[in-house]
Amino acid sequence: MMRFMPMHLTLARSLAVAVGLYLLSSCDTRRNRDEATYLTVIGEYEQPMPDAGYRLNLSFNGPLRQRGAIKRWADSLQQQVPSMVLTSENVYMNYMPEQAAKLQPELLQANISYNIIAADSAMYTRIMDDLLRRKILFSLQVGGTVVDHEERQRIQQELMQKALQNATQKLNALAGSEDSYEIVEVEEMDNTVPYGPEYNDFNRCMVSRVRVKARKH
Repeated sequence: MMRFMPMHLTLARSLAVAVGLYLLSSCDTRRNRDEATYLTVIGEYEQPMPDAGYRLNLSFNGPLRQRGAIKRWADSLQQQVPSMVLTSENVYMNYMPEQAAKLQPELLQANISYNIIAADSAMYTRIMDDLLRRKILFSLQVGGTVVDHEERQRIQQELMQKALQNATQKLNALAGSEDSYEIVEVEEMDNTVPYGPEYNDFNRCMVSRVRVKARKH
């Protein structure tokens, strides 16, 4: 047996569906409109640091008989560079398997490594010149750029302001003028992206990057 739904219930249900569809459409339209009113850019600024210090790794690898001369030189340098730190020291015997039956003390080798922070290029040059004069077997690696803590903070603040200016210039280009938008969010970004920390050390520079979000009027 067929049953008929009262007309007023049918109309009410149809009206509810229509209202729901309207609200969904209205939300989508408002969401699209809100998203279209925002601009997001990345501002960046890179500054060379030619006067920054050097983080050095100094290693000696040679006959054990040279160990005394190396240690005396290191002690004298440490008086000028208090940041110099001994990181490793190894004594070993370097020989071929067929020499095992004829091992002699002369085959003993020494490996000594130090970490040094040279405050500037002048100190770096003095260390190199002194090493070359002594005719000691060594290897020297530049592992990074060093800036005094207080100086680094000051420079970072300056770079961030310049990165923000760069972002503002991009917003002006996108929005047409600086009066047509309002900055609502500024976020500091990782300054090693996309090149990695080695880029900053190798090129002796400091970088600041910020993400800026603005609302168009």
